[in-house]
Amino acid sequence: MPKRIGSYLVAGATVLLAAGCGGEAPAPTWQAAPAESSAAPKALPRVSTITSACELLPAAQVIEMLGGSGKTKLSAEELPAEKQENGNVWRHCAYGRDGKQAFVLSVATMPDRSETVQETIDAVAKAGEKPQRIEGLGAGAVGYLEDTTRAVLAVVPYRKDLRVVQFTGPALVPQDKIADPVRRVLSII
Repeated sequence: MPKRIGSYLVAGATVLLAAGCGGEAPAPTWQAAPAESSAAPKALPRVSTITSACELLPAAQVIEMLGGSGKTKLSAEELPAEKQENGNVWRHCAYGRDGKQAFVLSVATMPDRSETVQETIDAVAKAGEKPQRIEGLGAGAVGYLEDTTRAVLAVVPYRKDLRVVQFTGPALVPQDKIADPVRRVLSII
């Protein structure tokens, strides 16, 4: 994750979470997301070209996955895309309210890197604090801490490219909660 995104999280998470996501409680409580219906959901078609991180995961879905109530308010803001010299393109969506961002979804397309799943996950695991491999999430995934934030990053090959999905939030949010948005985005990319 680009370092600049972390600055959004540190300032925004403290204020947002101290006030509660919707102002309904002074401190956050993490609840299980509602159980999905017993009917098997239709598989969503895979996105062939990623043009927006916020379109992949609207704010209402983030609230649902993190266990917010009907009063929880969260907005999504598409941040500028980062096009790197090596051809990688990162797209970011910041989630928060009142100008404070507590969560960030980052999605990257890495051209001609579909064969680098393991080396990419290994590099991320070496860079993060307290890395933990996550089985069954994408082709490879790792959760880790970075300063006051928790992140889950997963990769999946798509044709010749490697797609990377990362969701970042405050360190006090359990890793399995941070993994849920990654799982949802992976199901459509």
